[in-house]
Amino acid sequence: MRYWQSGAPLTILVLLCLLLGAALLARLLPPLRRLGLPLALLAGVAGLALGEQGLGWFHLDVGLLESVVYHGLAVVFIAVGLQAPSEGARTSGARSMAFAITAMMSSQALLGLGILLLLDPGAHPGTGLLLPMGFEEGPGQALAMGATWEGTGLRDGAQVGLIIAAIGYGWSILAGIPLVLVGRRRGWARAEEGFVTDRLPVADAVADRGAGGLDALSVQASIIGACYLLTWATCAALARLLAPLPDVAAMVWGFHFIFGAAVAMLVRPLLARIPGGSPVDDRLMGRLAGLTVDGITCAAIAAVQVAVLAAQWLPIMVITTAGGLWTLALAVWMARRAWTDAPFEHAVLWFGMSTGTLPTGLALLRVVDPDLRSPAAVSAVFGSAASVAGVAPLMMLLFPATVAAWGPDWPERRWVMLGLLAAYTVAVFVLWRAVGGLRPRRPWSSPWPPIRE
Repeated sequence: MRYWQSGAPLTILVLLCLLLGAALLARLLPPLRRLGLPLALLAGVAGLALGEQGLGWFHLDVGLLESVVYHGLAVVFIAVGLQAPSEGARTSGARSMAFAITAMMSSQALLGLGILLLLDPGAHPGTGLLLPMGFEEGPGQALAMGATWEGTGLRDGAQVGLIIAAIGYGWSILAGIPLVLVGRRRGWARAEEGFVTDRLPVADAVADRGAGGLDALSVQASIIGACYLLTWATCAALARLLAPLPDVAAMVWGFHFIFGAAVAMLVRPLLARIPGGSPVDDRLMGRLAGLTVDGITCAAIAAVQVAVLAAQWLPIMVITTAGGLWTLALAVWMARRAWTDAPFEHAVLWFGMSTGTLPTGLALLRVVDPDLRSPAAVSAVFGSAASVAGVAPLMMLLFPATVAAWGPDWPERRWVMLGLLAAYTVAVFVLWRAVGGLRPRRPWSSPWPPIRE
């Protein structure tokens, strides 16, 4: 019995049962499956409704769920970083998507911080900056950064990040499905026969194990574990070096997923030199990443503490409502001007990514493009990787600098930090126009102007 006393086994088992229940429900209700609703999101909502904060049917260890989200984020980035990149799939659509992701994140940050300053000029800026972290980056990053900013004075930062991410998921579904329906009715969505997309190659499966050998899935999990251990060692070493700067040292642990991706990309070519070839199986790595994303999504929603939302409902609801409307408007208005090929498919995917995660965006895309035959999916995958160059200055410089500026001199510094965010946002749009494929199509008032090439 003592092995059950921690409550962790029951929490994990309930989490798995929630995912199974959502999958079975989708089979029993075909319309639910056709909507493309992410089932992991549905499972998380069920956990929140049936748990102690709802009907009280079972207990969930919120601390454990937050740990699942935090560590699962690094696992996803490591699994993706270990997979071999595709050759020849970097298209103009992917380049435009990279700028689109950066522009959305910087404009969401500008909007979130600006609204927070209007509501409460003395409030911790982290609440406003968690808008892009929760909407654009997802629950894992929002929780990690919120937890890091708790050390600088942001009350319940991890929970605020999870709540904003959960609301973002709501926007992706409650606004994303109507967007698809409107696009179909207006003729914007066209799954044309001429769509040709660069399929992501699937690596050959790892050779069959010999007698006594490890299962292929065990090998993949072991590689991820070794990379995560190296990630921990790297973060621990950096934190010790930065010990005289505790705020900066805390940021290292908040960016553990970035270090994890870097470690994975460094380890991948080393593994390729092993006699007999790399032991990495891209297909199985993708499966492990998908499993982890489902777990993160379900755990993030189920871990939301309603009491925290009740205590800070005004700034959270105002910021997320404005953020959802802005994200929807920008995705629709810019799509026709940013992509010539399959603009509506790109708009749907971009909106889903910018309010949830890449899997959420792909789930929305499958509603209008079931077989993923449009180039939007490839644009998103390679655009996400390329966007690191634009997102890194925000996450590594501007956001930490804004949080560090909060204190006695905040009244004077807040407008400077808001101005820096505005300048960065403008610079991203200018570069997008210059080298990223953005076109100033008229009339400006039209969300869907004609394309004349």
